[in-house]
Amino acid sequence: MRIAHVSVGLLLALVAPAVAGWSKEDREIFRIRDEITAHEPDPKATFYDILGVSRGASQEDINRAYRKKSRSLHPDKVTQQLKTDRARTRAKASASEIKVAVKRASERQARLSLIANILRGPSRDRYDHFLSHGFPLWKGTDYYYSRYRPGLGTVVFGLFLMGGGGLHYLILYMSWKRQKEFVERYVRFARETAWGSGFGSIPGIDAAMADGGGGGGGGDDDTPPPVQPMNRRQRRMQDKESRREDGSGRAKKKGRKAAAAGAGQDSGPSPSGARKRVVAENGKILVVDSQGDVFLEEEDEDGVVNEFLLDPNELRQPTFKDTAVVRVPLWLVESVTGRFRSKTEDSAADSDSAAGDDSDAPQRTPSTDSAGDDFEIVDKSTDSLAKVKTSGAQQQGSKPHKRRNKKR
Repeated sequence: MRIAHVSVGLLLALVAPAVAGWSKEDREIFRIRDEITAHEPDPKATFYDILGVSRGASQEDINRAYRKKSRSLHPDKVTQQLKTDRARTRAKASASEIKVAVKRASERQARLSLIANILRGPSRDRYDHFLSHGFPLWKGTDYYYSRYRPGLGTVVFGLFLMGGGGLHYLILYMSWKRQKEFVERYVRFARETAWGSGFGSIPGIDAAMADGGGGGGGGDDDTPPPVQPMNRRQRRMQDKESRREDGSGRAKKKGRKAAAAGAGQDSGPSPSGARKRVVAENGKILVVDSQGDVFLEEEDEDGVVNEFLLDPNELRQPTFKDTAVVRVPLWLVESVTGRFRSKTEDSAADSDSAAGDDSDAPQRTPSTDSAGDDFEIVDKSTDSLAKVKTSGAQQQGSKPHKRRNKKR
């Protein structure tokens, strides 16, 4: 087995360079393009620009342009052109300058002939392909395309999307599925343990099936049997109606106990009809009623026994909104806005406390004299205000004196 793996690896290593490598014509195109970038006045010039033709030029147009361009690059033509340019500036061209100009012209002539051969031959399609899709670059040992290399921020953001989005949703979904299967298994175990295997042995379900399938005939009682509730909401409504019709004090006592235990908790559905208790594998007590509903029985710290309905359908299936991609930005927004909210609430509380302190400050209250003066003002006119104020003290001092005279 290992020998087979090694042989396959060697075969792939030998075939991969042959498949991914460039042909001789491709490398020639890449080399000429690099020379144009290094020596031509326009580094971005294409083969068509060097010849002076359009991309859709025919063979005749290419040949005509090549002959015209090659005549301008002839050594004699280049020497004559250089001398003419120097004569305008009144500077004679030296032999070294002429030699350098002739060498550059010969190099351009060689590139021009290679370009013409490529555009006139089958390599033109290959060049057009690279011209449309881009040219690879020389990187040490061979020509390679420049691949996109994401930065650190892009990598972190991508990992956050992948891990906090898809992977987190997968974890939430698997957890929800496992919890649902766990509850369904416990419900099935409790039903089978309490009423036996199958739904036929459960009293409520057996009666409902018999009434629905038998057509309702053969009974002495003409009153229709009570409709069995189909879901949790209907069971709640039926329990409320039964409590209203009975009018017994059981509901009131239960309500008082529930209010004493916790006023904020809503009373859930309770078992109805015949009920049996089952001890689960983990020691939990399960209650199964005649309708097949399974309740978990737990006792809190105050000794109050509570019953919780085990319904797998109540487990909410997770959505994409529950993932970290949505939750983390919302948490950041709430944390930032919460600071401003706390500041505004603190300022409002300070203003309220200041207003309360002002209202609690002692206020000036009218004295007994002023109260008496006020009563005198109501009975008398405002013109006698001064007289009332001056005579108030005299009246208070003269009254005891008169009493003494009367006693004598």
